[in-house]
Formats: sequence, C-alpha cells, structure tokens
Amino acid sequence: MTPIKAALSICYLCTVFYCLTLSSSGMAERKALEKEFTKVAEEVERLAIENQVLEEKEKRLQNDSYALEKEARKYYLLSENAHVIKFEETKLAKDEVVSKTAKLANINSNLSLKEPPLFLLRFFYLSFSVFLCLGVYWKLKSLPPQSKGKRLN
Repeated sequence: MTPIKAALSICYLCTVFYCLTLSSSGMAERKALEKEFTKVAEEVERLAIENQVLEEKEKRLQNDSYALEKEARKYYLLSENAHVIKFEETKLAKDEVVSKTAKLANINSNLSLKEPPLFLLRFFYLSFSVFLCLGVYWKLKSLPPQSKGKRLN
C-alpha cells in the first residue's frame, strides 16, 4: 500500500467517524438534544401543574374573602381582628417577576456544564485526524520500499 493510499484511507475512516458522531446530525448532537428535550419537557410539565394550582388558588382567593383573610394571616402573621384590604396588581409587576425568574433559570442552566461543549470536541477531533493522516503519510513515506517496482514474473 502506498503512503498516499494509507493516509487517504485513514482520512476516510476519520471522516466517516466524524459524520456518524460529531456532525450536526450525529449521535453526540442527538444525545445533547434529547437530554435538553427531556429537561424542557419536565420543566413544562412541572410549570403546567404549578400553573393549575396557582389558578385554582387565585380563583379561590378572588371569590372567597374568608380564604383571602386566611392566606393573609398565614403569610403576613396577621391577627384575627386585623382587616385585609385587597389591591389590584398591575400587569407590569407580573411581567417583571416572570423576566427575573427566566433570567435566573437561564443562569442556572449555563452554569452546569459537565460535558465538554461539542464544538470543542469537534476541534480536537479534527486536529487529531489531520495530524494522524499526516503522520501516517510521513512515516510510510520514510520507510524503505519492501519490493521493487518490477513484476516478479
């Protein structure tokens, strides 16, 4: 086998491995997307349940003054003879709370990097493959030929 054929065959194998594992449609990307999908699906399910509970609680507090007083006593340590005044909340305050929680969730998700990023794996794999192909080529090029170019017949 000539050095060029050996280097090209190794290059071909490295390319096939890259396409199967590290490309944008490879196994590593798919695994990362599946992990992210399950995390998002769990978060959506948890938030849907929490949303239902909060909607029921809001309906109960809007319609029942006794339940409103009970919640106020529970969270604000009011006595029995304290009066509760109901205020209307503006939309701006709710939006601020939602944006703050979204920012906190984004920060928490960015801090938990246990696996190296895929672009870093791609970079190291490509540099390894290039040096491997060049090394095989130069090594085989420097070896003395095993047989002469003439036919033995």
